[in-house]
Amino acid sequence: MILAACGNSLKTKEKVQAAILDRLQTHSGLDLKSMDIATTNVSFEKNLAFATVSFHPKGDPLLNGGMSMKYTLEARDGKWVVTKVGNSGGANTLPPGHPSLNQGASPGNPHTPAPTQ
Repeated sequence: MILAACGNSLKTKEKVQAAILDRLQTHSGLDLKSMDIATTNVSFEKNLAFATVSFHPKGDPLLNGGMSMKYTLEARDGKWVVTKVGNSGGANTLPPGHPSLNQGASPGNPHTPAPTQ
């Protein structure tokens, strides 16, 4: 019974958001003070949590000026650990006028540069 109670106390939106913010502070290089960050959705399945987080520049009145990311977290040693990060879209995932990320990539693999001639 005690183990089940401990596991349930971990399953809160606040604890998931704290783990994501910790990950952002240590791995992203983003200036978090200049952004509004909100966990908009959290679901739990066994020892996993799935969260959607929205990012907007502070003071930006445009609701579509930000983006959202999906996170998968795993419960390890009594805390949440981010195990996967994926883009779930946004109005402007790249700044306006930014060149395509596939520019100069080989057709078979967009991550491999095209051969030069």
